[in-house]
Amino acid sequence: MKTIPVTILSGFVGAGKTAVLQHVLQNLQGLNVAVILNDSQGEDLLQEMTNLLGAGQFDYLLIESTGASEPMPLAESVSAMNEVWATSGDIARIDTMVTVVDAANFLNDFQSVEELRDRKIAVDDADNRDIARVLIEQIEFANVILLNKTDLVADKECGFLLALLRNLNPNARVLAIEHGQVPVEEVVNTERYQQEWDADADAWQTILSGNAKSELAVNGVSSFAYRARRPFHPQRFWDFWMEGEHTPGILRSKGYFWLATRHAMSGFWSHVGQVLAAEPGGTWWAETPRAEWPTDDPELVAELNAVWDEVWGDRRQELILIGQDLDTAAVTDALNNCLLTDSEMQSGPSSWSRLEDPFGSWDAEHICDGSHDHDHG
Repeated sequence: MKTIPVTILSGFVGAGKTAVLQHVLQNLQGLNVAVILNDSQGEDLLQEMTNLLGAGQFDYLLIESTGASEPMPLAESVSAMNEVWATSGDIARIDTMVTVVDAANFLNDFQSVEELRDRKIAVDDADNRDIARVLIEQIEFANVILLNKTDLVADKECGFLLALLRNLNPNARVLAIEHGQVPVEEVVNTERYQQEWDADADAWQTILSGNAKSELAVNGVSSFAYRARRPFHPQRFWDFWMEGEHTPGILRSKGYFWLATRHAMSGFWSHVGQVLAAEPGGTWWAETPRAEWPTDDPELVAELNAVWDEVWGDRRQELILIGQDLDTAAVTDALNNCLLTDSEMQSGPSSWSRLEDPFGSWDAEHICDGSHDHDHG
């Protein structure tokens, strides 16, 4: 059985992916390498891979994605190739997910409220993705992050960007490079990628567990986890993000949250730069009788037992916040002020459902794209 390792090269428009690719090809020794400059996904990519590698002439594959591509679907397409090649005994194994970041333009793009179509790089007319969301997907679904063009920024800004990237993805290897020149061994045959790897959950758990390294003292970037076992008052939580004095320093936040008006449903929060989104995160397990819990997933049951509250079950606030010069105590106090007060708690869920709630609908047919442009000044 022949295994074909694959490195997928992602990065936004102008980040320098092609320069990295050319440098790697010029310095790669002892391998017959196939290259796909990918402007498609799904069946088209599978067909191109089949045509290139089916003859067995190559022993490594490099895929350079487009600037508007998100790496997760690409990884899924490559993994699906195993099914196509199973009959011939060959397997496509993702070796490394590399994301190239433009040091000179990253912060502007990260804090932009523009969509891809505003820059005429959308996939099609229906593509309404935010630039900031594409960037964060590329960064968080990476094993290796290359901060390129560092010769175009001052040392202080370079240090800040490196710290920010390491907080956004604490499990990735982050390197500063110039002109796409990266040691080949950092992006080829690294064996950093794992098939069952969940980039979002992995990085999230690293921060929640307190294992992420803070670089606050040197570069002004830090991350922390906010937890609480009371619901948010929807209007106060909304106002925290729209009008709060502490929010300009928060660059990225995500996690699960509990709104008093939606007692049965968890919310999934995702904020990057100036773009916010609140979506339904699924029904809290507290709404399901224990007799109906899955019996074939002991890991899930153990996780539920670890967070279980006798009164509220698994309902909780669990948010990650990453930012610049964050006053953690002040942000925590401000979020605590969004929670229901003692008197509001005593009124109970039936009363909570009548509270003012500016968040969008979470009905079954509409996943709330509660996205709102948020000016961080």
